[in-house]
Amino acid sequence: MARVPAGRVRPVKHLVRTFVGIRCGGPCQRRLHQAGVDLKGDDPALKVPAAQDLHLTLHYLGSTPPEDIADIAEALEEAAEQHAPFEIVYRGLGAFPDAARPRVAWVGIEDPDGGPPTALIALQRALGRALREVGYRPERRAFHPHVTVARVHRHPSERVLETLGGPLALGGAQPMDLGGEMLSEVKLILSDPGQRPYHYIDLTTVELG
Repeated sequence: MARVPAGRVRPVKHLVRTFVGIRCGGPCQRRLHQAGVDLKGDDPALKVPAAQDLHLTLHYLGSTPPEDIADIAEALEEAAEQHAPFEIVYRGLGAFPDAARPRVAWVGIEDPDGGPPTALIALQRALGRALREVGYRPERRAFHPHVTVARVHRHPSERVLETLGGPLALGGAQPMDLGGEMLSEVKLILSDPGQRPYHYIDLTTVELG
């Protein structure tokens, strides 16, 4: 397994909560953040992440001992180097568990020519196999590529419900299109609940290809 230089792995001293993901960048980051702000409007039920914290999650690892970080980083690098950078587009609103009972509002991810993001799905599966080799089993639930743009902490306004289920939604008559970007790196990210909501710290970054 290729060694990740020690200087590229941020040290941690205690048990942390981590996930493998890709940060949104550039103009798309700003557009995604604005989509969350527009959806929220003046509804206090919604909380919008800071623009710099927007990301797409590939694998949630949960509680992670500090002694595992280097092995995880090596596994990610070995898998990532087998995949070339690729382009995706951010398109369509959605909600978990559904538009009538939203807890999370998200923007979907597709291939530039429409349809499922095949390169992203292939990368996610390869990373899952690599993580399994160092003791981290992928989640059983199906991978649903998305970026969370707002969290819903209680019943939202009718305006929010209508927007999530309306023409801008994924599969709607005019799905929201927020443009595309080239993805070229994967990160192991620490989720820090002690800071502001949705605050994340990069522990290591590996490049595709």
